[in-house]
Amino acid sequence: MKKISLILFLFIATVSLVAEMTQKELEEAYNNSIKFETGQKYDKAISALGKVIKDYPSGYTVNYRLGWLYYLSGNYSNAQKHLETALLIYPYSVEVLNTINLINVAKMEWEKVEIQSVKVFKIDHYNYYANYWYAVALMKQKKYDLAIKTAEKMVSIFPTNVVFLNILAESKFLNGEKDEALLIFGSVIILDKDNEPAKYYLGR
Repeated sequence: MKKISLILFLFIATVSLVAEMTQKELEEAYNNSIKFETGQKYDKAISALGKVIKDYPSGYTVNYRLGWLYYLSGNYSNAQKHLETALLIYPYSVEVLNTINLINVAKMEWEKVEIQSVKVFKIDHYNYYANYWYAVALMKQKKYDLAIKTAEKMVSIFPTNVVFLNILAESKFLNGEKDEALLIFGSVIILDKDNEPAKYYLGR
């Protein structure tokens, strides 16, 4: 069996590893898909990859991309199917795990968001998106102590990140630590004078 590069494997991973499409055809299919996605024509973006998924049903990239496009189109069952296929190829793919979490977020299944985020932490403890959605899920479930710890962890590496500063401040406020929360919101206003959450809690 011929050896193939990792990059090629991303696109054509099949049982036989025999490519049916030329390099030019693959480029055209992906370029067209991206063009349609940019125009928010998700059905056409999906259709542009029809031959790719037919010829390479086990390909990581095509399954990941179709999972993303089906998510954008609101077809969560098909999105989940393709993302799980991609995970069979790269079980530690953080980009896939985070996209699966976006489906949970869209369905407002906050306990699932929490669980899925923990899966990412086992691979990438400081992953930005996983920590963000984890903190949001904790707040939605009124687990403010854990949300505070998560926000503090992320602020320790992104000290001026107003997203996590807001989560920290709001979690503290809702947890009864109002004075400290208002001090943090005051810092947010210095960094971002038009920040809506900070303005709301500061009564501006």
